[in-house]
Amino acid sequence: MSWSKPFRILAVSLLLAGIVAGCGFRPLYKQAGGTNAVQEFSQIIVAQPEDRPSQQLRNFLLDSLTPHGQPDRPLYRLDYRLTETVGSVFVTRTEEITRNNLQITASVYLRDYQTGAILTSLSTNSQASYNVTQADYANLVSEKNARERALRDVAEQIRLRLGNYFDRRPELERRRLEREMREQQLAPQVPAQQSPELQRGLLQ
Repeated sequence: MSWSKPFRILAVSLLLAGIVAGCGFRPLYKQAGGTNAVQEFSQIIVAQPEDRPSQQLRNFLLDSLTPHGQPDRPLYRLDYRLTETVGSVFVTRTEEITRNNLQITASVYLRDYQTGAILTSLSTNSQASYNVTQADYANLVSEKNARERALRDVAEQIRLRLGNYFDRRPELERRRLEREMREQQLAPQVPAQQSPELQRGLLQ
């Protein structure tokens, strides 16, 4: 009995899906974080911005991490610093720039809110291109839109990376404790200091 082409395609697709699932494949841009990560997100307070692009990034982070409002008693503080560069993509023979590329890099630090200790750090970047014309206002609008697209992408990358961190945090903590226990076991045992009276008694 011969199978129809659509049925064969469906069967192969189901087989490949089963193989991928069995291999434990996790897509890079999956919905970041399980229930535990989402709960941790709600305990993050996002640092205040320094300029307009930082304000935009902060707004995107607030929407994705704490959509119900920042916590009254946060456990974490998210610090960030932006670096922006603009370079030409297309240049005519007369050296006229017709398209620019805007790149934004974010250095991010998740800190313990009480102690200020860095729990994890990450760096993300995104870029967006826009056309350059003879109209200055149009160029400003195009650059503004490109910046917004790049910042939105940076915020999404930060959310994904933080989600992965919180998902892996229990395992990382278990490994840290095991490493500390091994170091303690391997450390040389220092004999207790004997009192002068006991030392004199041993010499007599």
